[in-house]
Order: sequence, then structure tokens, then C-alpha cells
Amino acid sequence: MHFSQGDGEISLCGAIEMSGFLELKCEIIRGGMKEYLTPVGPTPLHVSPIFEIGPVEPRFSEWLVFEGISVDESGKQHFLDASVAYKRAVLNAIEYLSKFGYSKEQVESRVTDYYLQVYHAC
Repeated sequence: MHFSQGDGEISLCGAIEMSGFLELKCEIIRGGMKEYLTPVGPTPLHVSPIFEIGPVEPRFSEWLVFEGISVDESGKQHFLDASVAYKRAVLNAIEYLSKFGYSKEQVESRVTDYYLQVYHAC
């Protein structure tokens, strides 16, 4: 397993390897792509994945992770641009959470709190 890996594994002369155990559980949600994911590219299959992290000891919290990659709305690749990736992750979170009774403005105001506190792209 890779403990740490980045930008093609060239900046640290390779990834940091570690031993580990991985347990995967998958569930099929019929119609889930149409219900929960919004296309971000030229076809309906261009979506950003969402996954739920299981319990991790000693904290038994549940988290949703919204992934952002450095490809903008038009499909243009921005190589290793953390700002574009962050923007995509936030837009994915806003789009997803607005499907559960929140307006996009309500979600955006909550996400903005975190943005102002912790965001500084390298």
C-alpha cells in the first residue's frame, strides 16, 4: 500500500510503501448515478466519485469525501492545480448536499466557513 504518493511519485523519488489491510464493501444503488451525481463533463459518465469512509478507530465517525481533480468545467486539464481541484470538490459537495433539502446557498455558506479557515492551496 502507499502511505504517501504524489505527482507521479517523482518529487520524493518514489512513494512511501507500507504494509496494510484493505477491506472493501460495495453496494449497488439502482439509479444512483442519476439521483446523486451530476455530470461534470461532455457525457453523463463524466462524474466525480463520492465515497463513504468506514469507521476508523478510535474515532467512529462517518465522513463523505468529495473528490476534486484539476480538470475544469469545460474539460480542460490543469496539471497539478490544487485550486482547480479544490473548486471542483467544493462544487461537487454543494451539488450533492443540495439534493437533501438544503439550498445551494445554504450549503455554500457552510462550505465557505471551512474555506476561510483552512484553505491555502500549495
